[in-house]
Amino acid sequence: MLFRLFLVVLLPWLAAAQDIRITLGEPRTFPQPATPLPIYEFSPDGHLTVFRDEDAWVMFWPGHDSYRTIGRSLFEMAQVTKVLPQGEPAGFDNGGAWLYSVFRHGERGLVAFYHAEDHRFPLSPDSKWVAYKSIARCTSDDLGLTWNRGPQILTAHRPKPENAEWSGLGDHCMVWDQANQRYICIFQEDGDLCIAMSRDPEGQPGSWLKWFAGDFTEPGLGGRATPLPALASHRGGNPSVHWNTHFRRWLIVWHRWEGDLWLASSADLIAWSSPKLLLAPSSARGKVWYPTLIGDSDAQGGQTMSMLYADFPDRDAVGRRFVIREIQFGQ
Repeated sequence: MLFRLFLVVLLPWLAAAQDIRITLGEPRTFPQPATPLPIYEFSPDGHLTVFRDEDAWVMFWPGHDSYRTIGRSLFEMAQVTKVLPQGEPAGFDNGGAWLYSVFRHGERGLVAFYHAEDHRFPLSPDSKWVAYKSIARCTSDDLGLTWNRGPQILTAHRPKPENAEWSGLGDHCMVWDQANQRYICIFQEDGDLCIAMSRDPEGQPGSWLKWFAGDFTEPGLGGRATPLPALASHRGGNPSVHWNTHFRRWLIVWHRWEGDLWLASSADLIAWSSPKLLLAPSSARGKVWYPTLIGDSDAQGGQTMSMLYADFPDRDAVGRRFVIREIQFGQ
């Protein structure tokens, strides 16, 4: 009897971790909202937040200026509003404020964590296409129409260089880990996927700890970080993380810098299964980046979800196609 119980508990875990079968539907172009979105041709440009508000879908589009849309479905977005513009010239977000992870707090309140870019280096004062990155916090009292821009919560261990150089940390996704009452942020620093944690429901600055050498011990602001061991062989960024109600596990999808998408699963957001190839680019010159998986929201889904991503025909160009396709998980 005990052996049978052990198998019942263990086998679903093994299947979810090691034998996830994936079926992808045909790719379709994600439509431009009814009112033209100024950043559509550069979308998606990172993790998208999507959730329901009564009968409507609310979606945040990250970019150097971030926008909000509302619609009856993902394919019927309207009410385009610029909600978080790039910061002041002297600020850490002078190059842009990408709204990546947005959380409900009360009926109309939101807490969000955005990818910030500083394009001004001491010896390169206006480097438009090179950034020193960090992660910052902001709050809203009107469901994201207006934001109170907050301070940084996570910064890199290495300081900003004198000359323009892609550096810092960011390209992140956050989830609220209900079982352990904590925020988990998976981000890239020095090209590796790393992790930080806060037990503050508001995610305030000073509450964050980076995972280093096996535990959350380093401060979020300037502390050291150790790459997640199981994912270290597949360096990349811009993950999409959600709780999967079908597997009862966390799933993560991210892009490698080489330009393909990978998937792994976890029970605790720290120990991950071996990465599994999810999608390769359709041409040798192309790349697929910026995935987001959406089910009930971007933070929870089940056996059937939607996958949104950017398909670049030329990995060295900024032009891309915004793609959506169905994804089904099985064992």
